[in-house]
Amino acid sequence: MSAATLNVWITAIGDPCHISSTEWFVNIVDCEGKVLEWCGKVYGNLPANCGHLQVEVPPGCYAVFAVENPSGIPPFGNQLTHIQIVRANCCDHVCVTLFAPSAHLCGSWFGTALRGNVDGFLKAGVPRQALEGAIEAVNNVVKAIPTNAFSTNLAGFGLPR
Repeated sequence: MSAATLNVWITAIGDPCHISSTEWFVNIVDCEGKVLEWCGKVYGNLPANCGHLQVEVPPGCYAVFAVENPSGIPPFGNQLTHIQIVRANCCDHVCVTLFAPSAHLCGSWFGTALRGNVDGFLKAGVPRQALEGAIEAVNNVVKAIPTNAFSTNLAGFGLPR
């Protein structure tokens, strides 16, 4: 068979250099964001014990991500990893590592996105007062979340501590 083998590895939360020892649930979606369905199999919320899943997929381009709790926020769940794009050709053996950011890092990046896109939000009709309130609230929450070495070291790139 000329299917591709996809190996998905998921990091420990907030630790890009170590693989998780817990169960995650992998989602493989097409370029329209629809969960892959092939040969009678649905590639949504596939269990990844100890942060690893090996699965055969048809040749194609996919977005791959994982969640810690598939019963959480619909449609996929809670504690979302970063999303990676994978190109799997016939007979390929493809490996992808999904980074699971800490709550501090995730909140920091969200705050940075809010601050960095003020003009766009204003042009889209978001009231300035609402935007400023959201930025302040996110900053306050992020400051209250414990950091780890990785998120602390990234603070040098302008992320709040």
